[in-house]
Parts: sequence; structure tokens; C-alpha cells
Amino acid sequence: MNQNKKTKLLGSFWYLLIFLLPFTSLPIASKLLGSEMVAAPSILVLFILIILLLLTKNLRSLFSHLQLQPLLVFGVFAFLSSILSFWLPIPIQKNFSIIQNLIQGLGTLLIGISFYFVTINFINSKNQLNQTLKVVIISFIPLAIWSILQYVFGQLMDDYPHWMQQIQQILTTSGGLYRDRLTGFAFEPSWLAHQMNMFYIPIWISASLTRQSVFKKWKNILIVEDLFLLISIFILIFSKSRVGLITFIFVLSYIFYRLNHYILTKIQDRYITQTKKNLTKVLPSLIIVLYIVLLLLGLFFFSQFDSRMENLFKVETYQNRNVFSIANDFVFAERILYWQTGWKTFNHYPIFGVGLENVGFFFEENMPAFAWALDEPRHLMYQADYQGNIKNLWIRLLAETGVFGFLSFTVWLFLIFVLANQYQKNHSPSLNYWGMVGKIALISLIIEGFSIDSFALPYYWIILGLVSSNYLINKSQEET
Repeated sequence: MNQNKKTKLLGSFWYLLIFLLPFTSLPIASKLLGSEMVAAPSILVLFILIILLLLTKNLRSLFSHLQLQPLLVFGVFAFLSSILSFWLPIPIQKNFSIIQNLIQGLGTLLIGISFYFVTINFINSKNQLNQTLKVVIISFIPLAIWSILQYVFGQLMDDYPHWMQQIQQILTTSGGLYRDRLTGFAFEPSWLAHQMNMFYIPIWISASLTRQSVFKKWKNILIVEDLFLLISIFILIFSKSRVGLITFIFVLSYIFYRLNHYILTKIQDRYITQTKKNLTKVLPSLIIVLYIVLLLLGLFFFSQFDSRMENLFKVETYQNRNVFSIANDFVFAERILYWQTGWKTFNHYPIFGVGLENVGFFFEENMPAFAWALDEPRHLMYQADYQGNIKNLWIRLLAETGVFGFLSFTVWLFLIFVLANQYQKNHSPSLNYWGMVGKIALISLIIEGFSIDSFALPYYWIILGLVSSNYLINKSQEET
């Protein structure tokens, strides 16, 4: 097989991987991967891509990218932490195995890093980057149609037809259709919200604001990303993921900040010096007040929209009660308890942590006393055939890989932030577009990380890989 055919074959599998991204837990993939929850078919395609890259490209060049180095260092620390865990006084729990945890933890981490690895090594031209964005748009179409159908039948008609339930069982291992929440092709509604915030919305928002599109404009005004942005926001809202909605609020805050900066600059440039000084003092304060009002209005809408938050503005909800009791009213106490458990575990083993997937062994001894008053933690300890997890990426990094692992991972994110910041200082519309994608994706990851802690979900790895690839493409063009 000549090099041209190898490149086409590599490209075919890459675009197939991108098209399959909306599916998080396909039953067929579940059987092959041995996982009920994270069983994305894109992982199977990922394995093929890695083999093709190793066969078609120079090994040194594959691992030489600057943005990849902190991730490799993080991988080393994660591996070291897991090996050192065999010398820790880990409390034995049921029939759970440290070796099995090590294999599962390192396996999921390797999958995540591989998504980033494949992205930055495949995308090496503007054409490949634009073609990838076209496939992203195509992949979103069936997801949008299926989500809208879920809304129509589940929330407007209050009942799903049998054929929809059958299709959902074919497409997801959970097989669940919620009557008041959208799931799309995801395992659960929060994963659908994660898809929107972490992958699709950064692309749609950046395209809409910079007016950059891989397809032609309609009547030289509208682009397809404008429509898809509205659909994505609709899907996000009706997934009713609280962390997902909070993430989007932070993204909107960043967008408003950018617009405010632009508007302030324009206003200041049009007035005389004294007026400019007054505007500089007054306008930022007015904008802060506007943000607070918008936040309160958003929370009020949220409290009317989600039954779990209906007591948000009632004074008696907060009178003479502790944090855990209040959080329990909002069906959020378990999350806070798990976070605190992970934090206590990190405090006991701050340097290297307890190793990947091992934090579950420490739940019983580190959970706050309030946990034993709740059904979920008691079920987790005495009945469940799975271990607890922290459900927080940042605390998980600290608890399982220690301060060294956490720092190496955040250095990787910081390098991508620096790239995105450089893009936005450039006058090129294309670079400005990718700078905005990078910053929105990083904001989303920071907030989404307080809810999802899996390394195997591909969305943040790929979106940050695309941002990094744009840098490598421009660097290559400058050198030539």
C-alpha cells in the first residue's frame, strides 16, 4: 500500500471517529470494551487509528509535540502513583482488586491521552481541519433530530412510542428515555449536556461570533452554525443538567466580557479625555450590576424550570441548617460528600496520591458522618458491586495522582490557554476563531470537571487537540 492510500485510509477512520462522537455507550461497543457506561464506538476506531499512525509515521515525530509533553509527564506520574499504591495501607473492601483498578484506571487514561495524541498527529493541514469541522456538523444532525423527537414525545406528549424505546436500547447501554429530560445518544442527560458544552457549543459560538464557517453563508448573512447553536442551547436546557447550565452561564459571562471590552473600547475612543475617564470608572460598575441581575434572573428561571431547585429562593431553606442538609434538599448532598471524601484522601496522601481508581477504597473511612444518613452512600458501602468515585475531575487528580500529577495536567491546560490567547491577539479571523474555541472549551472543562471525572470521554481531549493542531499547522507554514 503506497503512502497516498495509507493517508486516505487514515483519514477515513478519523472522520468515522468524529462522526461517532455523539454515541457514548453503544451496546455493541460495550461488549467489546467490557464497560457498561463509557462504551463509545469512537474508542474502537481510536485503536485502529493508533495502529495506522504507528505504521505510517515516524515514531519520534509522533511524540515530539510540545503540547503533548506535559500529558506524557502526567501519564508517568499517574503510573508511578498507581505502582506506589501497592505499598499503601489500603483498606480492603469487599472483593475489589487493586490490580484490576490499576488496569482499568491506566486503560481509561491511555484512551483519553490517545484521543489527543491522534488528533494532533492526524490534523496537519487547514484542509484536514476544515474537513473535520464539516464532519462535526454532519455528526450533529442525527443527534439534533433525535433530541428534538425526545422533547416532542417525552415532554409535549408525555409518552414515548415503542419504536423510540427500542431504538434507544439499541443505541445506549442504559436504554433509558426520560420523560422530562433529553439524553440524545448519551448514557444519561448530564453526558449529553457535557457533549454540548465541551464540544459542540464552543465550535458553534466561535463560528457565530467570528462569522467563520466551513460552509457557504446563506444570502451572505447566516451560517449553519447559527442554527446549530440555537439547537444546542435548546438541547442543553432540556437536558436539565445543573452543572451543564452553570457551565453555559460561565461561557456566556466570558462572551459578555469580550463584548463589553469591545464596546467600552469603542465608546472611549469616541469621547474627549475627561468623559473617557468618567466612563472608565462608571461603566465597569454598571456592567457588574448587570451581571448580578442576569445571574439572579437565570437562577430564578432555573428554580421554576427544575423541580430539584424549586426551594432555591425560599428563606426557610437556609435557616438554622448546615451545608449538607441544604444540599440534600437540592439533591446535591451526595456530590459534596464525595468531593469532601476525595479531598480528605488527598490530605492523607498529598505527594503521589493513592493511585488511579483506588480512591474508592478510602470512602468508608473518609466520608463525613452525614453520609450515613443518606441512602446512596449506604447502598454504595454495603450493597453496590462497584466502588465509589469522586465525581470531580480536579479532586480526583489530587486524590489519585497527588500534587505532581495535578500540576502536570494543569500545565498542559495552561499551555493550551497560552496558545488560545496568542490566537486572539492575531488579526487573522481563522486564528481568532480557534482562540475563542480554545478559551470556551477550557472554561467549560473547568466547570464540567466538577461533575464528570472520566478520562475516557473523548470530547475535551479532541477539542483541545484541534486547538493545538491549528498551532502546529501555522508553525509549519511559517517554517516553509
